[in-house]
Amino acid sequence: MTPKRPTDEPDLLKELNLALSDESPLAMLSAASTIGFAASSDAEPTPPMPVNVTTLRSSSPSENLMQITSAMLDFRDPATDALLLIWSHIFDDEFLRKRIRSTVKLHKSVPRWVHSLDDIAPAAAMSIRSPLKHEETIFIEYSLAGETVTAAVAVTRLGIPYLEDAYFTNDTIAQVRSFSTGDPEIPVDHIDLSLADARAQVAAYAEHGDHMMPPTETDTWPSESLLLMWLLELLPAGGTGAEVERPSEEELRVLVEEFLASPWAKGLDNEAWMHAERIFDLQVDYGTGDPLRWGATMVNMIMGDLYPRKVMADENFLLSLPDVLRGLVQFANERSGISEEFTRSALEAIDEMLPDYRNAVSGKPSNDPAAALGLPPGVEVPPELMAELSNLGIFPGDLDSDEDDGREEFDWDPSSFWKQRLIERVGSEETLNSLTADPLPAERFDTAGIAPKVLPQVEALAADLAAFADAHFQDPEMTTAVLRTLNRTASSNPAAFRRGLAHEPAIAALCWIAGKNNRWFDQMDEERTIQTMTRAVGTMTAPNSRAQTMLKHFPRAAYNSDLDLGDPELLTSWARADIIEDRDELLE
Repeated sequence: MTPKRPTDEPDLLKELNLALSDESPLAMLSAASTIGFAASSDAEPTPPMPVNVTTLRSSSPSENLMQITSAMLDFRDPATDALLLIWSHIFDDEFLRKRIRSTVKLHKSVPRWVHSLDDIAPAAAMSIRSPLKHEETIFIEYSLAGETVTAAVAVTRLGIPYLEDAYFTNDTIAQVRSFSTGDPEIPVDHIDLSLADARAQVAAYAEHGDHMMPPTETDTWPSESLLLMWLLELLPAGGTGAEVERPSEEELRVLVEEFLASPWAKGLDNEAWMHAERIFDLQVDYGTGDPLRWGATMVNMIMGDLYPRKVMADENFLLSLPDVLRGLVQFANERSGISEEFTRSALEAIDEMLPDYRNAVSGKPSNDPAAALGLPPGVEVPPELMAELSNLGIFPGDLDSDEDDGREEFDWDPSSFWKQRLIERVGSEETLNSLTADPLPAERFDTAGIAPKVLPQVEALAADLAAFADAHFQDPEMTTAVLRTLNRTASSNPAAFRRGLAHEPAIAALCWIAGKNNRWFDQMDEERTIQTMTRAVGTMTAPNSRAQTMLKHFPRAAYNSDLDLGDPELLTSWARADIIEDRDELLE
């Protein structure tokens, strides 16, 4: 009698075979971690409880996991056998390991890397850190049967630094370094790490992340945590952890005195020293620990939350903060020597936060009528309703009053930063100025520029891709955008489309690229999430790793949170209309 499949999900075996046939080990490793993570809970608690990722690997296997393991051992398929062998590594349980390895006999068709899991070896580690020190990504490269597996661990370094995301890529450390130095407008610091230090730091960041509420959740984390924790334990122990260097009280006192003696404090009132002390303290306690590096993120934290909430003082004192903060930012960033771009963005943030900050400390309602009425920010309130509410005394009629409050107004133009962001989306200022919202035409897949050696498999992929895009996006323009994305990626990196390419993961990656570039995905709409798209494609692996490979030779900023391809021909009419609206608002 033929054993039943090891799960009620009918497509699991197909997906595992697709992952196993992929040219890179990442697809199968990611699938094994994701399935193992999901199977590690016997039941879904109500309400859901956060998972302790740092101890999950060494915890006793759940009843659910053991049942799935038994079913797979009986089923005996090359794909499930490969998954089980990966589980014998990523789960640190001696009984599970012996049971799997004594039973599984790998078929000769299984890729060589599956046979070589015992020999996976770490090669190098490096950190890419923002000059502001508020975020970094640690990369740890491993070699597996001649293939590269690199862990990328994104860390937020505000307050107590913690792991915010983690994913895997085929890029080597050398390639990551090359990509991240290609854009001079996005400066980063490269820090070579010993393998022991990389282990100590990532372990500490992950442990800190276990205590975050709400817990961190992304497309790849914590579903790939089992894989990361296993690979982390292959690194040597004894490294230096993630301690943050913070100045002493005496060092902060000297900084305050030096600021007050600098030209940047000229004209400030007698309360400036008290503000400077508090600002430096808040940066040290809730920021990066370095009081001499300032950007928009910390300014927003100071003015939008920390100062109004934590500083108990009268209104006049609180209203004098922005002047002091403006001078202190320029003093500190000049002293540390970081890029002037960070100073500009911090000053723009002060100007943008000023109205809401004044309202917060004075108890006045927001200048945004919608917010003042309890509506979502930015909702347009009809003038007739505003007038009626004003007549009834329900809504003040002078929110937009230009009456001089006796304070100096700044003439800084906050539009330059946002204009640059729009330019990045379309490629150039000239393109931005001439941009139109004409719809993308429905069109057949264009094979121009694609190398003949990969053209047959790319054309076959295009047919499946078009069918899926039509059904999922239900927008002919998005289908065109997806097919054009396939043309651009296949033309620039034919190696990513070699023979044997599994269609489902490739479709998910291309739809992810086009969707992110067009701002199509929406976590608040279940039908428009990345997870819904990948499930509809029929794949279990997150699409971003494969997408990074496809985009390897694309002229764009690497490892950026936004995906901007800089080509209006890849943008739908509604995406371009949003850009045009933002452009016109900046011009006003």
